[in-house]
Amino acid sequence: MKKKRRKKSGNVVQFPGTSARLQQQGQQALEEKRFDEAIRLYTEALRFDEGHQEEIKTALLIAYHESGSHDEGIELSRAMLHAGEGHYFDVLDLHVLMLIQKRRYKEVADTLSVLLEEGLPPDRYEHFAHLKAMADRMSVKKEETLFQTDDSFQDKMMKLAELAKTDAAPFEKELIDRAGDQIEHPFIQTMALGLLRDIGTAERVLVRKFHFEKEVIPVMEGEVFSHPFFRDVIQYLEETAGQNDPALCEQAVELARQYQFLLYPFDPPASVEQWAEALVLKISRLYEMSSTVEGTSEGEAVLQFMKELDEISAF
Repeated sequence: MKKKRRKKSGNVVQFPGTSARLQQQGQQALEEKRFDEAIRLYTEALRFDEGHQEEIKTALLIAYHESGSHDEGIELSRAMLHAGEGHYFDVLDLHVLMLIQKRRYKEVADTLSVLLEEGLPPDRYEHFAHLKAMADRMSVKKEETLFQTDDSFQDKMMKLAELAKTDAAPFEKELIDRAGDQIEHPFIQTMALGLLRDIGTAERVLVRKFHFEKEVIPVMEGEVFSHPFFRDVIQYLEETAGQNDPALCEQAVELARQYQFLLYPFDPPASVEQWAEALVLKISRLYEMSSTVEGTSEGEAVLQFMKELDEISAF
């Protein structure tokens, strides 16, 4: 009986099945959205496998794209296109999308211009023609700026409102800066995030508001008033205050909407019940014109946070 022989890849000893195992693990990591791990596994698989290079490179390219490693992805996709590796139009599509993420619009326009002149299959023409038109538009407008240094809060709000009616894509970079700027008014930050979501921004944006901080991908964020926490608060208000005092409930709901817009994409540091009851308590105290309406210690803490929101977000 013959023993299976080990192969050598450079100075690395390759055991039978090593590449297949790495590819399988890479595929699993990709499916589970562990993109950095997938990159490591596919890169390792390339060292061992000489027969499935195109397949592995295509998977690696997808992992680069999904992880946001666009520089590495562009380099790999360019090499694959030049070598004729992989399914040409699939590789080209990823190449162009990553160039767009890096805002290299002129390169996109130049690349697609040649291809469109040479002719593309009917099922691909419309897609790439659309991308070229967008790249042309972005190349022309990239020198324009949305905001001026002396813009007031009202100026910014009006500009963003107008932008929502047209095309916000040329100002994506400015919108990203505004959305993540802790010094910016939280109302403006929310408007900027909404526009980024609408234009399909897929890159990570670090958002800082009040004492909150997290990375978000705008295109994956729900709309302001579709967040589960907010919807649960509204439901709780309707099932409690709404049954006893509809007018008070209506005002509490409106206040909840104001705070939700300011806090987005964050939730308050309270439970649904605590937040809803604090809203009712705040409105009740306004009716009483004093602080005679008593609340729990937890409720008072939430009210204090609401007061901080009011002070920070004052127009």
